[in-house]
Amino acid sequence: MRRTVFPVIGVLLGLTCVAWMAHAQEEAMDADFSRTGFRGTIASTESGNPPVPNATVQYTGAEDSGEVTAGKTGEFEISGIRPGTYLISVSSEKYKTRTSIPVTVVSGAMTPTEVKLRRRETLVTFAGKFGWVGVPLLLCSVGAVTFIIERLWAYSRLNSGREELTDQVYNALSQDNVMEAIQACEEQSTPMANVLKAGLLRYNQGLVSGQKPSKADLQETMQEGAMLEIPEYERNLTWLSMIAVVAPLFGLLGTVMGMIKSFTVIALEGTNDPNALAGGISEALYTTAGGLTIAAPTLVFYAIFENIVNSSTMQIEVAATDTVNALMSSDRSE
Repeated sequence: MRRTVFPVIGVLLGLTCVAWMAHAQEEAMDADFSRTGFRGTIASTESGNPPVPNATVQYTGAEDSGEVTAGKTGEFEISGIRPGTYLISVSSEKYKTRTSIPVTVVSGAMTPTEVKLRRRETLVTFAGKFGWVGVPLLLCSVGAVTFIIERLWAYSRLNSGREELTDQVYNALSQDNVMEAIQACEEQSTPMANVLKAGLLRYNQGLVSGQKPSKADLQETMQEGAMLEIPEYERNLTWLSMIAVVAPLFGLLGTVMGMIKSFTVIALEGTNDPNALAGGISEALYTTAGGLTIAAPTLVFYAIFENIVNSSTMQIEVAATDTVNALMSSDRSE
């Protein structure tokens, strides 16, 4: 009997020990699981790194995901998650959202995490990054846009109906009808029309007075008319040229001022405040980029407008020469 009882008691004791050890191990795992996660703070990139209150923190892992809201001091804590790598996203109303920030969670430990957010840009804050140099840069940009739009409208008006005008004038002269050619020029009232009308009027006055003008007289009259009309094409181009030159200089001035500010911070505080140091550097880079952004398209449009002036001048000279030749040919036919 005793031989039977002792083995049974030993088996029962063994099973009890195994169950107790398993339970203890499970409790230890639960305790480790409750202490597994990450905690940290959310701060701004502004000088002094002030905390960002009430930010939303979203985390995503292989098995766990969720979100929490940071406190008024920017602190947050996420616990009770499985070990592994998580991607967190932090968002706040007045700050830019940061996404896909990797965090590695170790079993039984709270991984420290610090996230910094940048404020959302507004027109006022963006303009403030340029410093006082932003004022002349703004004036240059407004002036460039104004003159470009004005020139585009002016050239579309000044060069309108050129082919129709030359066709009407040449057809009228082929029929020896100078008055009809003059009337066609008066209806157009463009620089080309005014130049041709000056020559036609000079020719008509010669016919009335009985002294027909020579070819040299007609050419001289049209050249004088062209000298009065060509400046209309070149108006405001000097301003565009000046803006294209001055805007990068203002940007360079802002760069120098920003670097002076950065070196002043280094001299006073060393490199302990990277945000203040970055403020001067960012001002330098923003002004340089602003000056180049204004100058580049202004210079492109200036070159385009210069080409329009040259081609328009050439077309007026060709039309004037053809008109003089047509008038001289009508004299020979008589």
